[in-house]
Order: sequence, then C-alpha cells, then structure tokens
Amino acid sequence: MPVNGVDHVNILTDDLEATASFYERVLGLTRSDNPTIAKGIAGYWMRDAAGHAIVHLVDRTTAPGRYDEYRPGQPTNALHHFALRCSGFAETVAMIEELGLAHRVMEHPGLGLRQVFLVDPNAVNLELNFPGD
Repeated sequence: MPVNGVDHVNILTDDLEATASFYERVLGLTRSDNPTIAKGIAGYWMRDAAGHAIVHLVDRTTAPGRYDEYRPGQPTNALHHFALRCSGFAETVAMIEELGLAHRVMEHPGLGLRQVFLVDPNAVNLELNFPGD
C-alpha cells in the first residue's frame, strides 16, 4: 500500500475556542463542524482554502472517560512536531511577530527552504516549511 500523504493531525485540547482561534489566526485555516465525531464530543475540523481537513481539534473535556489519560501541554513522547508545507514566508513571519508569538526562523539557502517553528496553545510544536519562497 503506497502512502500518498498525511491526511490530518489530531489535537486534544482543554480550550477548544482558543485553539481553533490560534489555527485560524496563525495558519489561516477555517473551522468547520465535525459531524463524524462521537455524539456529545465537541470539536472542529480546521480546513485549508481548498476545504481539505488539516487539523482535527477535539475538546477532551467533553469526552468523560475517553481521554482522561491525556493532558494537553504534556510531552507526547515520540511525537515531536508536525510540519506543514506553506507559502507566503515574509507575510507569515510578519503576522506571527504582530501577534507577539514566540517563534524561530531557519533559512537553508542551499536547499531553497525557509522554516518557521512555533508552538500552539496545547504545547504542540509546529514546523512551517516554505520551499522556494
């Protein structure tokens, strides 16, 4: 079976609205309801401009018993970060700086790659890759 790409990333949160707002403001994703989530559990799909689901947010507090062992903000062991291919490097950095978010920029001129690293409200590490940008 060939893998064609990453479908989405799932993030558990105790603050659904703040997390959704972060992904809207920083990544320009649009929130939509998630009709496939179990009844009574709050969450959103965060979609790109083409409507593809990129991040699946789940409000851990609305699922008693299901996610009790998980604590947003705690280390996720082997998972270090998730990376997204992006465009608009200069605009993105300016917006992140305007929002006052801590971040780190790396440039790899020989590879034609610029990167921005930052952390979401749940301590999830993000790597934004800007190839050829």
